Amino acid sequence: MSFNNKIKGCIYGYAIGDALGRGTEFMTKAETRRRYPDGLHEYSQIIRDAHRSSRKRGEYTGDTQVVMHLAESIIERQGVDYMDFARRYKDWFDHQDSDDTDAHMRHVLQHTSFLTDPHATCREVYERQKLYEAPNEAMGRAMIVGLWPKDVERHATDNCRLTHWNTRCVASAVIVATVANELLWHRRMAEYDLLRGIATRIDKEVLPYVEIAHHGTLSDLEIDDEDSYWYVRKNVAAALWSLWHHTDPAEALHEVLSHGGDANANGALTMGLMGLRYGFSKLPASLVENLLGEERVADVAERLADTLCHADLGEDTDD
Repeated sequence: MSFNNKIKGCIYGYAIGDALGRGTEFMTKAETRRRYPDGLHEYSQIIRDAHRSSRKRGEYTGDTQVVMHLAESIIERQGVDYMDFARRYKDWFDHQDSDDTDAHMRHVLQHTSFLTDPHATCREVYERQKLYEAPNEAMGRAMIVGLWPKDVERHATDNCRLTHWNTRCVASAVIVATVANELLWHRRMAEYDLLRGIATRIDKEVLPYVEIAHHGTLSDLEIDDEDSYWYVRKNVAAALWSLWHHTDPAEALHEVLSHGGDANANGALTMGLMGLRYGFSKLPASLVENLLGEERVADVAERLADTLCHADLGEDTDD
């Protein structure tokens, strides 16, 4: 499989998982069965209720837009520069047409010091508000920085802590970035013990979810539980479960979305990593062809592949 095919699979996979995942987002598993008795396979099937009518069928969300802004930062900076991305992220946030950011992220991105010291800003917001939450918004970014050939943990941590200070988020980000790096540069799934070691070292609360992903079932994760569907650990575990238990991206996406919960986030990360493992050619053709905004996705994927093919393995550009 070509290098370009893997990168294209990653970027397209993330976008189509995000776009189709809107169809079961915030539903319970029982509700997805009732609304989609034959399963959700095409954008045209997405119901038009109050939540889903805000976007066109086949349109990806802000999650994918942010991922592409990070990819463009890597392309233009020829490396991972979290301060450059912070500027792009802030600009996107200030000019977005719809509000795709959670309350704690809005507090961080609206802070007057975000552009001068985003890490200190993020920490100050978390500590001042006594936040214990560990949501999953930074995991797509972790996947993208994991594509850079070196300094995986540093880049994953730096990019996570632009908006998410919690160590469960950091541990999860390092796991995702490590998996992406292994799939791209070593053409193999990251070893189970390696991922367990990351969780144990950074935050042991992530460890049970890695173990369930490897040994358990998707139902064991209870990703449709309304009090915890946004857990970063569930998002990462759903993607890991798919990588360990499926070889067909379409089948993995169908099963993940059938459980509802934060389905667009779960579908996006699952398909980004499945696309990276199995390549663009294995993605469902109808989802690729009917993806809205496909031209930008194609352009970013092509330029990112070219940048990574010619990556300078000397000093990185991080400030």
